[in-house]
Amino acid sequence: MKRRVVVTGIGPITSIGIGKRDFFDRLLACETNVKEIPAAYEARCRFKSRYYTPFPDFRLPDEVETKYENVMEKTSQIAVAATHLALRDAGLKNVERASVILGVGISTLKTAFQSHLAHLGEHTAARFNRMIIPMMMTNAAAAWVSILFGIKGPAWTLNAACASGTCAIGEAYRKIADGYCDTAIAGGVECLEDPSGSTMRGFDALGALTTSPDGIPRPFSTERSGFLFSEGGGCVLVLEEFEHARRRVARVYAEIAGYAMNSDAHNIVRMEDSGVSIDALLEDLLDGCRPAYFNAHGTGTPMNDQIEAAAIRRLFGDAAHQPLINSTKGFIGHTIGAGKIHGNILGEPMPDLNLVKETVEMPIESAVSVSFGFGGHNAALFLTKPDLRESLTGRHS
Repeated sequence: MKRRVVVTGIGPITSIGIGKRDFFDRLLACETNVKEIPAAYEARCRFKSRYYTPFPDFRLPDEVETKYENVMEKTSQIAVAATHLALRDAGLKNVERASVILGVGISTLKTAFQSHLAHLGEHTAARFNRMIIPMMMTNAAAAWVSILFGIKGPAWTLNAACASGTCAIGEAYRKIADGYCDTAIAGGVECLEDPSGSTMRGFDALGALTTSPDGIPRPFSTERSGFLFSEGGGCVLVLEEFEHARRRVARVYAEIAGYAMNSDAHNIVRMEDSGVSIDALLEDLLDGCRPAYFNAHGTGTPMNDQIEAAAIRRLFGDAAHQPLINSTKGFIGHTIGAGKIHGNILGEPMPDLNLVKETVEMPIESAVSVSFGFGGHNAALFLTKPDLRESLTGRHS
C-alpha cells in the first residue's frame, strides 16, 4: 500500500510576484512583467523576438545573505530563497531527515562561468574566483539547500529540460509514498540571466520565441507564435507523508494522487507529431479519473500547442467534456506554471478546447499539471483535495 503524500508549503519566486500570496494575487489580477530586450542583446546580432521577462528581484534570507551570497550562483540563491519561503509557509522546522530533490533546466554551470568571464574582463586573471568550480557544479542548488537548512537526507539535482520541476516533485512524491522519507523539499529553479543574451539568442535561432508585437505569447490561441523567454524563477514545495502532516496539524493544500513520466524518443527539440507518448502519459496518470482542471504546458509555440491540444481532445473528447484548461506562461514566461488566464491575454482560442477565457473562481476537486521538455521528456502530476483520496486508494504511482 502506497503512503499518502500532501503539499504543506509553497515558495514561489517569479517575475510577477514573490511568495504565495503576492504571486497568486498578481496572477489573478492578470499582471505581467514583459520587457523589451536590452540594447546590449543586439550588439552582435538582431533578434526576431523583441521581448522577455527579467529574472526576479528577490532577497536571500537575512541569515544567509552576507556570508554566502558571493559564493553561490544565482540558481542556488533562488533555490535557497524559495526553500525558505516554503518551509516558513509550512511551519516546518525539523527537517534534518528530509530529502531534497530540485530540478534545474539549463543554468548553474553556464551562468556561473559567464559571470566569471565578465569578472575577468573587468579585472585581471590574478583575481580568479577560487569558488568557480563549486559555483558551476550542477548539484550546487540541492547541496546549498541541504547545507543551509541542515537537511541530512538524500539531496540531488535532476535535469529533464522544461519538465525538470515536475519531475523533481514527482520523484519526491515517490520517495515519500514508498517509505524512504516522511518529508521532502522539491521543485524547480532556473537562472538564465545573461548580459550578452546568448541563451535567449539560442531559442530565438530555433524559432521558438514569440514574435507578437506586444510580446505576449497567447498559448492555445490562433495568434500564437512562440514562447516568451524568461530569465528564470523558481518554486519549491514542502511535501509530507499524510500522517506526518496530520500529527503536527499542518495546513494541507493538496494531495498528490499520481505521477507519470515517459519519453518521446523522437527528436532533441521537437515533440513527436502523433502525441502517442502524451496519450500514454495521461492514461497512465489518470487511470480513468477525470480532473476538474488541466494546467497545460502551453508554451505558445505553433506545433507544440497543436500536439498538446490534440492529445487533450483524444483523452477527454470535445470541449463540453474537457476539464478547464489554461497555461500561465503568458504571464511569467516559460519557467513555471500555475494559476489562471485572462481573455485579453488569451487571444482567439483554438477550436474545441475548454480554455478559460477569463479569471474565474470555482472549487477545484482535482487537477492535472503537465510539462514537456526538449529531448522528449514528458511528465505529469495528478492532485486532489485530500478528502477525495480515499476513493483512490490502491492507485499506482
